[in-house]
Amino acid sequence: MTPPTSTSSRSEGAAAAARTTLDRLIETWGRPELSALGPEDDLFDKIDSFAVVELLLETESEVEKTVGRYVPLADESILDSTRSPLRRLQGWFDYVADAVARG
Repeated sequence: MTPPTSTSSRSEGAAAAARTTLDRLIETWGRPELSALGPEDDLFDKIDSFAVVELLLETESEVEKTVGRYVPLADESILDSTRSPLRRLQGWFDYVADAVARG
C-alpha cells in the first residue's frame, strides 16, 4: 500500500487501519457481537486486557503499513479504566488518527 501524502489523508488512513484491525481481530477472537458496536459504544468493557494489548500492537503494525512509518500508540491511558480511548469506539479511531497527525 502506498502511504498517503497529506497529514489529513494519513490520519484518515490511520483511522481506517484501526477499524480494519479491529474487524480482523473480532473475527480472530470469535466475537461477532462486537461487529455491531456503534461509535459511542464502550469497547474497553467488552474485551479483556490481553485483547486490548493485542488490539494496540496489531493497530500499530497496520498503521505503520498504511502511513509508511511507525507511530507509537501505547501510553498510560490505554489501560486506564476511566481515561482509555477505548471507552468510546469512535474515540479509539480518533485517538489513532490524532497520534498519526502528531507524528
